[in-house]
Amino acid sequence: MKRMIGLEWAKISSYGFFRVILILTLSLFLLTVFVFSRIDISLPGFTWRNLFRFPDIWPSFAWVASWFNLLLAILVITIAGNEFTGRTLRQQIMTGLSREEWLAGKGILIIGLALFGVVMVSIAGFVFGFIYTRELSLGTIFSNMDILLVYMVQAIGYMVLGMLFITVLRSNTLAIILYLLYFIMIEPIIRGLCPVEVRPWFPVKIISHLTPFPEVLKVTSGEALDNSNMTFENIGLMPRQLEDSTTTIMALVYILVFAILTYLAVKKKDL
Repeated sequence: MKRMIGLEWAKISSYGFFRVILILTLSLFLLTVFVFSRIDISLPGFTWRNLFRFPDIWPSFAWVASWFNLLLAILVITIAGNEFTGRTLRQQIMTGLSREEWLAGKGILIIGLALFGVVMVSIAGFVFGFIYTRELSLGTIFSNMDILLVYMVQAIGYMVLGMLFITVLRSNTLAIILYLLYFIMIEPIIRGLCPVEVRPWFPVKIISHLTPFPEVLKVTSGEALDNSNMTFENIGLMPRQLEDSTTTIMALVYILVFAILTYLAVKKKDL
């Protein structure tokens, strides 16, 4: 394990694009939550700032952070792709590194980047939460914080799918373009042609819905809607989604499928 971590760190520590993407991800996330936090809409029974108070800050910030998972996936595609196009992977195999060890190294990279996202959301959540929450308690602070684990699964899902694209296509440009097209156009079009009952089960739909759009109506209205069913789904503004537990299980299944397909592609293709 230490050897694999050392190898991956040696590859990325001096890689400028690696630092640029991490800084860009952090900067865009902080800028987004800062801008939204400056919005101050307060009407009777409605307070926008509730989205930045414990415990509702955790699902809100996890949802915002999910926007930037594509950047992390592009980073993984680029790092792995450079080893294909630069023939460095073939050289590593010739000097004794197995294909399984190479994949394990990329798994470590993916988990490390997912942890980076979790730490980013955690620190920002604590800072903004302590600023905007009036009544603090341990229960309030840590309630809903389990969404960060779900966010981590989501980030891993985005990146593992990216690994599958680059492993099959072996071209950074082609893999990134098709990866983005799959998220933005290809799967949505295919979903639209399928029966309504089938649409929630597609991989991107499942993984992206791990951190759903916050229940703004309920959160911003505070106690006024605490005991009501006034949600976007119930009033018809959003389609019905799968249960959270089902979504998480299916996301893990898809991640496993992507990982297996990536392994088979690496195992069977010439390097």
